[in-house]
Amino acid sequence: MEHKEQLEQLLIHVKRITKLTEEICEREIYPVSFFSQAFDITHKIQHLLHQMEISQIELFERQMKEHQAQIRSVGGMPEKAPVTPPVQKAEPVTPPPPPPPAPPKPEPQPQEIRTATLPVVPPEEKTTVKPPSAPVRPVLRDTPPFPPPAKPATEKMENSLNETIEKQKLSDLKKAFTLNDRFRFCRDLFSRDENLMNQTIAELNGRMSCEASVAYLKERFDWNFEDETVAEFIAILEKRFS
Repeated sequence: MEHKEQLEQLLIHVKRITKLTEEICEREIYPVSFFSQAFDITHKIQHLLHQMEISQIELFERQMKEHQAQIRSVGGMPEKAPVTPPVQKAEPVTPPPPPPPAPPKPEPQPQEIRTATLPVVPPEEKTTVKPPSAPVRPVLRDTPPFPPPAKPATEKMENSLNETIEKQKLSDLKKAFTLNDRFRFCRDLFSRDENLMNQTIAELNGRMSCEASVAYLKERFDWNFEDETVAEFIAILEKRFS
């Protein structure tokens, strides 16, 4: 594929993913088909960019080889061999004369030993030393245990705020489901029919109890209520009314 055709294909893929993104800008809930189509187009763009990179590398190598061949075809002056300077012979170095021997040290003469008379010190009188008295230890009385530290007011405010936000999410089932939950429930419970799932959620928002919601689902759908996916769906309903 030529470079111009590769660029045209790249522009087509970029326009497709731009158009898909513009179509869902005003929607609150994205369709499941958007992600699959976007992943497919992105994969094609990556593959096309990889091919363009390889072709550019091959073109650069080919141009370098042609340029080197042109340089070899043009005659040039032969390079001169480097001239090595003559090696000078080192003159023999005569070692310095050894130093003269040191004069012998005089032997030490014995000195006279003089005895000194020490003064006689009278013996000191014996004194009796009393042992120190043992320190008096204070008697510790039983003190009541300290009360546990109270929780800071900021922690209580954060807990109450989190509970309020959680209740607001569960008041509307559309906000209680995550994106992965919506994709899985739409695929496994509603046969990939997103409109049917949205209608069912709107009907469940109008129910005033968990029993009424489950009864509506049993009348409307032929589900296996012992299935793991159905059990997770029912668990979200129970959290809403707990």
